[in-house]
Amino acid sequence: MKSHRRISMIIFLSTIVATFTVNAQENVVEVLSGNLNDAEKLAAAYLEPFGKSLGSSLNNGWFNSAKPHGLFGFDITFTGAVTFPPSSAKNFDVAKLNLEYWELKNPSQNTSPTVSGEKVSGPILTDKATGLSELTLPKGSNMQFLPAPVIQVGLGLPFHTEVVGRFFPKVDFPEVGNFSSWGIGVKNEFKEFIPGFKLIPIDVSVFFGYTEFTSTFDIDKSKDQTLNFNASGFTGKLLVSKSIPVLTVYAGVGYVKSTTDVKLKGYYDIPNVGLNMKDPLALDFSNNGFNANIGIKIKLALITFHCDYSFGDYSVLNTGIGISFR
Repeated sequence: MKSHRRISMIIFLSTIVATFTVNAQENVVEVLSGNLNDAEKLAAAYLEPFGKSLGSSLNNGWFNSAKPHGLFGFDITFTGAVTFPPSSAKNFDVAKLNLEYWELKNPSQNTSPTVSGEKVSGPILTDKATGLSELTLPKGSNMQFLPAPVIQVGLGLPFHTEVVGRFFPKVDFPEVGNFSSWGIGVKNEFKEFIPGFKLIPIDVSVFFGYTEFTSTFDIDKSKDQTLNFNASGFTGKLLVSKSIPVLTVYAGVGYVKSTTDVKLKGYYDIPNVGLNMKDPLALDFSNNGFNANIGIKIKLALITFHCDYSFGDYSVLNTGIGISFR
């Protein structure tokens, strides 16, 4: 009876993206539902920490100093941003979803783990009409963090300006899928254009950056069924830094915004709903607000090491290593 009511809603367990392993299919689970509206509500509640973590990671790691490179100076840096979901994102209240087809079998057991929650099964749902069909909500993945690696290049231009490009080349995992990212940013030390202000013994700049992340995970290649994640992030910050030989201390404060879209693509036969349905699931998660970070950079000859921490609901630890000239 249970199988008679199933809707195949494939949900991506973020442990896969977090570790970028080739074992993705072992960590894909089906979210079962009596109708598409319930499927979207359950999937959105379950995946929200992943969507917001991914978006937050895109807005970090852009800089390790407020001072732009000199003319044609450059750096090549490999960074990794690790995002930590808050404890409040580990569970969701099923009763607050107002499901149409399903209801809690035991109303007192209304808390279910999200993708970042513990690896324990959620509560059991039964269909409202007959009570004969049951659905056990999925386990969490115990996702404590979400890493996002990127390669970044900065180039000094005239007028105390630096342009920054970042990318992670498209990586294909056989029988699993692929992911890639890119971004562009610009930094300008505006204090140099303000009489008197340039005498302040610290570097002060503004920075604006935009990043995109794209991933496609195969469900059934023969049917062109995929699960797609597309995320973008924008950041605008005021930067300050102070350098002494070997060491630089830097900080930034400003506005960040991110959006993550999750789409189930392809054609699906969904019992009790329809046959050959195209792209049955589409979710989006957004996160925006003010953000601050602080960090340190160590430079030994041309080699640099940096580490910083961003404060917020979804805090981010960023580290990197690179080479820097001028």
